[in-house]
Amino acid sequence: MKAKLFSALRIVIFFAIGAVLFWLVLRNQNIDEIKSKLEAAHWSWALGALFFGFLSNIFRALRWNMLIHPLGFRPKVKNTFGGVMVGYMANLAIPRLGEVMRCAVVNRYEKVPVNKLLGTVVVERVMDVLTIFLLLLVVVLLEFDKMSEFSVKYVFTPMGLKFKNFFSHGVLFYLIVVGAFAATLFIFWFLYVRFRGTKYFVKMKYLVRGFITGAKTIGKLQNRNLFLLYTVLIWLLYLMMSYVCFFCFPATSHLGFVIALAVMVFGGFGWAAPVQGGIGTFDIIVTQTLVLFGIAENDGLAYAILSHATQVFAMLFFGLVTLILLPLVNRKQPTAARD
Repeated sequence: MKAKLFSALRIVIFFAIGAVLFWLVLRNQNIDEIKSKLEAAHWSWALGALFFGFLSNIFRALRWNMLIHPLGFRPKVKNTFGGVMVGYMANLAIPRLGEVMRCAVVNRYEKVPVNKLLGTVVVERVMDVLTIFLLLLVVVLLEFDKMSEFSVKYVFTPMGLKFKNFFSHGVLFYLIVVGAFAATLFIFWFLYVRFRGTKYFVKMKYLVRGFITGAKTIGKLQNRNLFLLYTVLIWLLYLMMSYVCFFCFPATSHLGFVIALAVMVFGGFGWAAPVQGGIGTFDIIVTQTLVLFGIAENDGLAYAILSHATQVFAMLFFGLVTLILLPLVNRKQPTAARD
């Protein structure tokens, strides 16, 4: 009962944070004007964004399969794709829940251990983080005067503020770090001594070993060039999603791929914020990115809302359809083959 209450409370808190952020975006805007822009938008271009998003998730499923193969399993693409789509839908409820959910889906239909799958998902996330920071560097180099200051304001400063208080106290910072490290070691030692003979310790040991095994698959890839190609295709399709949405509005239809790249990268940081579906954070950062390139704030916000709504709709629609179809397409079929 307490666990369910805590989960519900988390959902409410994250949603409230997103709602407040979204209100902060809208409070000084002409709502009627934004509404008229959205009503007059060429929404057919948003269908193109849906198409590119769908393709990107196919390549994401193929890339994930490559990480699962070294574990000795050969899951069907339809099931890894289904896991990816259900995971995205779950993230709209609770941030990061999707990583667990997609592993649960593949475990159900392919019998791959969840702990090992979680290790492969972490590898995927690390790859995505490295890619988005590489693309951020590309954007900054292409538009250095505009983007360097913007990157500091919306990416590095928020990250740095989390550590500022510690670094500002000099010796105290290092004492706290050393103390925290020592306390952590002591806690692990105490827990090990206290629980090493219990079933809970055995279960935790199993989970950790499986996780490490899954994380090591990056070094056992059979075709690293193909893995990198899938990564490039995933992010190229994300770029196309941002670009085609420019044609929904006259005010953004003239913008090119460099600005689309900037929108994609900074929008990605908005999605990464710990709120459901990037509500508020995505709209703020994408709007300000477009303002930086000379787009009026109302036009930038209309674009951000349309782009965001398109992606959320895709996650909900494809996630629900996949959730319904997975039991049907896996009916009376043999479990996953192992190498």
